[in-house]
Amino acid sequence: MTLLLTVGMVVGATRLGPLVAAGADFGDPTQRSYAVNIWQETQTSLALLAIFLPWLVYGLLFNGSRWGGLILLAAAAAGTVGGTWLTLVSLESYAALPRLVTGVVAKVDGRQLSLAGGRGVYLVISYAELADDGPWLKAGVPVTLWVSPRGHAGYLGRATSLD
Repeated sequence: MTLLLTVGMVVGATRLGPLVAAGADFGDPTQRSYAVNIWQETQTSLALLAIFLPWLVYGLLFNGSRWGGLILLAAAAAGTVGGTWLTLVSLESYAALPRLVTGVVAKVDGRQLSLAGGRGVYLVISYAELADDGPWLKAGVPVTLWVSPRGHAGYLGRATSLD
């Protein structure tokens, strides 16, 4: 039963709509894209929490062997605390006003993007968007980013000029 509840909660978390108002302006399509990508990061945090929470409840309600119960409770409590913290940080990031960053790409390493001048961001755009941007996303190309307070870029676009 606990396993079914866990799977159900994970599926629910990945399909859940925003719980708080976004800091982004939905009238701007680039900020809307940013908000969608940042919310997906929050859904991942909620799914992590959904993995541990049912097992914490199970460990509290049902008695098993002494050591097995303690190990289950310790692992589930640690996961629940960590998942709750990560979810709260992600929700705060989603609700915060993003900042517009423009610059020239210095280096791309997977999801790590470094701009000239040493500033780095982590790309939380979808795999499809990252694949679409792959052909032009190279060192020396000017880019525009919408970045969360944590340094996660939810929007990446090719800039026509740097202002």
